[in-house]
Amino acid sequence: MATKLGKSTFPSGTGPNDFQCFGPPATKDGDFDSVKIADLGCFNQEGVDSNKMYHAAIVKSRIDGGWYVYFEWGRTGAKSPQFQFVTCSSESEAQREFASQLHEKNDKRGEWTTIAGIRTLRAKSGKDCYLVRPQATRSTGLPDARSIKSGDGVVKQVTKTTAIGSAKPKIDAQTMALMRDLNVATISYTRGAMADSSLPTQQAIDEGRQILIEAQKRVGVVGHNVKDQVADGDLKQLTAIMYSRIAKKKELHSDPSAWILSQDNIMGWTQDLDAFESAVKTHADLADQEGHDPLGGIPIAIEWVSPTSSLGQFLYKWWPSATRNRHNRVGNMRIKNLWKLMRHGDADRFLRVQSTIERSMPQKWNNERPMFQVRERLDYLSSDKVYYASNTALVFHGTRTVNLVGIMREHFRVPKQLVGVVITGAMFGAFGMYGADDWKKSDGYTSRSGSYWSGGSGGIKGRGGFMFACDGIMGSPYLAPGPQGFTAPPAGHHSVFGKAGHSQVQNNEWVVVPNQVILRYLCEYEVA
Repeated sequence: MATKLGKSTFPSGTGPNDFQCFGPPATKDGDFDSVKIADLGCFNQEGVDSNKMYHAAIVKSRIDGGWYVYFEWGRTGAKSPQFQFVTCSSESEAQREFASQLHEKNDKRGEWTTIAGIRTLRAKSGKDCYLVRPQATRSTGLPDARSIKSGDGVVKQVTKTTAIGSAKPKIDAQTMALMRDLNVATISYTRGAMADSSLPTQQAIDEGRQILIEAQKRVGVVGHNVKDQVADGDLKQLTAIMYSRIAKKKELHSDPSAWILSQDNIMGWTQDLDAFESAVKTHADLADQEGHDPLGGIPIAIEWVSPTSSLGQFLYKWWPSATRNRHNRVGNMRIKNLWKLMRHGDADRFLRVQSTIERSMPQKWNNERPMFQVRERLDYLSSDKVYYASNTALVFHGTRTVNLVGIMREHFRVPKQLVGVVITGAMFGAFGMYGADDWKKSDGYTSRSGSYWSGGSGGIKGRGGFMFACDGIMGSPYLAPGPQGFTAPPAGHHSVFGKAGHSQVQNNEWVVVPNQVILRYLCEYEVA
């Protein structure tokens, strides 16, 4: 018969390292009868955003071979959570005790519903319901629990990396150092963003993206008053599910406006989910590959550009000069490193789209073109004539350093379902890549210390800020009168242009669907 030991008491003669844990881990609510370890979260407890965790594992003593169930609970990320062992006569009894307690915390306290397209549990009236947190790695539980990992999201096939124009695998020293730094930083950022240093599974990340879509829809109904969004019951529920599934940090007693899925916070969560996905895939690459290629699984060719090469001389001169100097707080750019890069297969796709848009250009259009373009470029993929006729231009995209790997791996990601609302960070909709023709505009989104929007977050100590230069096919741009939640360029147009002084924005913003964009260069820089 199962017997509970005293709280926070180990079985006689044992310590934390004397127990073996087992998989598989729980990944679905109500599914505990065939799993042996589980992590759950409850964001709202008794009407308060308490952000609690509950961990359970079937464990075996390495001292005498006895079977136990181990439970651990407390605030998510607590340094000294409470725990309790239950002594069992056999593995089968431990399985019954494990499942019974988790059903009690999970599906017996909840009622099934569908929220954001996800079948989930909603707490019954007067109950607090813990939801399963699918985790690729965990930091809760006994030490051996860290060895139980989910393979969800793991990239098993490693793509060989080649330098552009080379037939043999090759990674130069500067690129090797860059990618190692990026991989380590992305994993470190994700662990640091979590209250318990865990990595979520791909399943949890995908569900998180569905929740963000529903949050955007709800913002469209509630309106753009943040106080109304904070008070909205549906947004509260979506937020609770998000934090219950993904153990992201939330400061105790912080104002709801700082964490609820409002128009101000949706983009931050979007960028974080992209970084979390990169961390899960990168972690798998690092853990599973002997002598791993730091570009393993990323379909890209990349190589460092020497400042003394013809291309280097062009870019080192052009990039820092591509500004109107309207950002007084941003000094002059000093380039530290440049890389040229090309995702596999993107060049052929880009050229096909470029040719199609060139042929479809109207005889008369507004002739709006990005600034600071050089007709004598050294690096056209097609001819100068085709570039000009299709209104293709080299534009900038700044991003947090921890999001670089995700863009290299997945290209520019847009939601599977587009929602026509304005959110902070996507004033003209989330249908495409946002590019700037002034590098100082893009600087604000990077992890450079002191950047306007990111505030330097997500960076790497000893590294500068990072910014892509991308060829974007603007075609016939739609000149937006002001912020609007576009889900595509209006009919007869190929992009959306938020023009400084015209579109209620201070700086030019070009929004281009991803298949009209190709990564060309990555710049690491400082300002002085």
